[in-house]
Amino acid sequence: MRYYIVVYDVNEKRVVKVHRVLRAYLQWRQRSVFEGYLSDDELAELIRKLDSIINESEDSVVFYSLPNDKIVRSFHIGAPPDRFENVL
Repeated sequence: MRYYIVVYDVNEKRVVKVHRVLRAYLQWRQRSVFEGYLSDDELAELIRKLDSIINESEDSVVFYSLPNDKIVRSFHIGAPPDRFENVL
């Protein structure tokens, strides 16, 4: 298992679909940011599902791979993000 941070920028027509797929595998952090552990099989499955949704000429999904979550330090300032359901 490896720890991943996933960030996406996709056409608004596909945002909800991409969000739902990522949410099935990872923890949602903020609008287009997810994080969590994935096995090699889960990663391959997730990539296949995302690849069937996105348009590679318009959309981007970036995976940051880390050995574990112990080396990542995060903190938050400002208001917490809106619930995803309020985002188009």
